Amino acid sequence: MKLLGIDFGTTRTVVAAADRGNYPVISFQGDGEEIREWYPSIVATNGEEMAWGFEAEHKIGEPGWSILRSFKRQLGEIGPNDEVMIGNRRVGAMELLTGFLSRLRRDLLTRSNLGIKPREKMAAVISVPANANSNQRFMTIEAFRRAGFEIRGMMNEPSAAGMEYAHLLSQSGSSPKREMLVVYDLGGGTFDSSVIRLASRDHEVLSSEGIARLGGDNFDIILLDLAMREAGIDTVTDEALARLLEECRYRKESLHPNSRRVTIDLGLGIEGAGEVSIPVSRFYDECQPLIESTIEAMEQVLSESARDAGFDLHEAAAVYLVGGSSDLPLVSRLLREKYGRQIKRSPYPHAATAIGLAIAADTENGYRMRERFTRHFGVWRERNDGQTIGFDPIFEKETPLPSSGEEPLVRTRRYQPTHNIGHFRYLECSRLDEYSQPQGDIAPWDEVFFPFDPELHPESSRVSQLKNRQIERGGGYRNLIEETYRCDASGTIEVEIADLTNGYRQVCRLRR
Repeated sequence: MKLLGIDFGTTRTVVAAADRGNYPVISFQGDGEEIREWYPSIVATNGEEMAWGFEAEHKIGEPGWSILRSFKRQLGEIGPNDEVMIGNRRVGAMELLTGFLSRLRRDLLTRSNLGIKPREKMAAVISVPANANSNQRFMTIEAFRRAGFEIRGMMNEPSAAGMEYAHLLSQSGSSPKREMLVVYDLGGGTFDSSVIRLASRDHEVLSSEGIARLGGDNFDIILLDLAMREAGIDTVTDEALARLLEECRYRKESLHPNSRRVTIDLGLGIEGAGEVSIPVSRFYDECQPLIESTIEAMEQVLSESARDAGFDLHEAAAVYLVGGSSDLPLVSRLLREKYGRQIKRSPYPHAATAIGLAIAADTENGYRMRERFTRHFGVWRERNDGQTIGFDPIFEKETPLPSSGEEPLVRTRRYQPTHNIGHFRYLECSRLDEYSQPQGDIAPWDEVFFPFDPELHPESSRVSQLKNRQIERGGGYRNLIEETYRCDASGTIEVEIADLTNGYRQVCRLRR
């Protein structure tokens, strides 16, 4: 059995292996002679056929083929039964993700240096953004399983990077006895930051914050927009857009601290267009507000840790830069201006998360990372005899999650209902105000309907139509209702609502 760490990224997926205390990054053979330490997170279709990974990348710009880049970004906003548009074709979200991961698994067998036999099992610890919701976590785990991977666990991306940092320290002979680490993780499509308490080999996440739709993709779009404005071009076809965004990504990643201009070849996608040269300073001016927003999000994490754990930034071992987009010179420059020598970059910024996941998969090394809720999760409830609506936080932010193999977290609520139908409206938020009302980044989750009136129970087809019935108060119901919420190590939340008086119950996995 091969133990792997798989960082399913917005633009690139990186795989590392556990090999007798070493954690090498797996290389893939592209369509040419190029060897890459990453796998392209791209899907393509011509309306009938589907292509994934390297094959999809090869279709960029081909007539009749539509490209879907960065589909990971959509997972936080859709459910397993929802569909995604690629060109003029609709593809089920779970089918899309499972197809990509199935091709990844096949290419690990045929295109990589993993050295695995066709029937040998692949066991993996996988990652999600720190601010991923329960639905995204479930879909990711389920798709990996359907693709043939055995899942050993799931970690938040910055937590895995913290694992890689701690391992590097232990390799250098200075294993942390008790240190604070701030992880700054800027990837292709998301930004995450976490404060982690490092203690020998037993580590704990204190606080996390993120921005779901900010990463290297945004910088590519900015660069292309500048080039098109410079050339006086207003519109571009979908096929040309895919080619030109790849060109901008390549040119962006070629920048170094002394670069003064960046040249974009618009002719790669637009017939008759030539090269356009953009001052790097102009490109950086457009990118700077986005980078500053990531620093603000990181400082929010720092302030929460300072409040809850007495943490002072100056006590931190480092502000640790990981994620492929942290390679952009402007990122490290702005951070160094603010935090000075505390800024440290991973020697493998694009692969730090995958390496950390492989370390976590290797249970013999004794490393452990305790995760926490990154958002408040709860439900709206009536108060004051229906005169006001209040938020009931079921799982509060920073609540420790169970480790892999431990029993799930459980929260219960009991009451006698005053309505004929319960309408449960769930949400998550980044902050609560002094009255425990949702603030900051608020995202609605599922709505669940439950029949409190026993006449609406069973076999009746009316149960499926509860949302269309009038909700009424004052039925004089004496039945006892119990809500039981369970959250597992992956952060997936399930609710069981039961009428304890007559035994009727419903179980729902909750999603955004």
